[in-house]
Amino acid sequence: MRVGVKTIGRSTSIYEAVRILVERNITGLPVVDRTNLAGIITEKDILNVVFRNESQPGPVENYMTTPVTSFREADSLTDISICLTRNAFRRAPVLRGDQLIGLISRADLIRTYMTMLGVSSTWPKRSTDSTSATARTVMTSGLLTTHPQASIVEAMGILVAHGITGLPVVDDAMNLVGIISEKDLLVLLHDPYSRSCRVGDVMSRDLTTFGPDTDLLEVCECLAHSSFRRVPIIERQKLVGIISRSDMLLFILKHPSTIGLSSRAGTEDPERATNRTCAPPYGR
Repeated sequence: MRVGVKTIGRSTSIYEAVRILVERNITGLPVVDRTNLAGIITEKDILNVVFRNESQPGPVENYMTTPVTSFREADSLTDISICLTRNAFRRAPVLRGDQLIGLISRADLIRTYMTMLGVSSTWPKRSTDSTSATARTVMTSGLLTTHPQASIVEAMGILVAHGITGLPVVDDAMNLVGIISEKDLLVLLHDPYSRSCRVGDVMSRDLTTFGPDTDLLEVCECLAHSSFRRVPIIERQKLVGIISRSDMLLFILKHPSTIGLSSRAGTEDPERATNRTCAPPYGR
């Protein structure tokens, strides 16, 4: 598990939570009463604020996820792995009594698995360019990708080294054929034959995608109401980019008026906005 975890209090503002998530490149923040865990505020929780059309959103306690699935420090990695594989969330708090002492994530489990295999997780670091403030260019381009015939060990190394949760799988013509995610890899954690598997054997094939000229609010709504945290951007059947929840949070951080000033979010039927989801699912 990771210790020295950044936490926030119940009264912390949504804007401060966005700033911390973006600056630390994390997807969720534990919310505590002193040292006792009260909830978690995630990228998804914050994106949902956009669609509540609240121009003066309150403190994080009004939007945080609660109750939170947690573990004890003596719990087995097998139990934790099964939980993080079967659920949409990708990390869980570790408690001693009611006190938060750390976090454990899918990426932490994959790093442990690579160590057990005796495989190095040293890959060249991906450079991060700032995103601009338009719908088309919010997407991240120059993507890391993998091929269906690549080994899952190689895919693990890329995810771990670059701190990402999913990797697009493309053919030789850059046509998107699938996604391999942390969750897909965790399914193989205790399989003695997994090291010989190929990406194409375990990748997710049913994907939600958007075009580069899709209204950014439509993409944001999909990410806010779905379990997956990033969507591929396709142009003429070619993979040209990815938009993630963190990309959207960076956009919101640069443009605070995004929260509460969306005309479409404000005029749309609330029942329709609440119930609509993206299908088919991205990843598993």
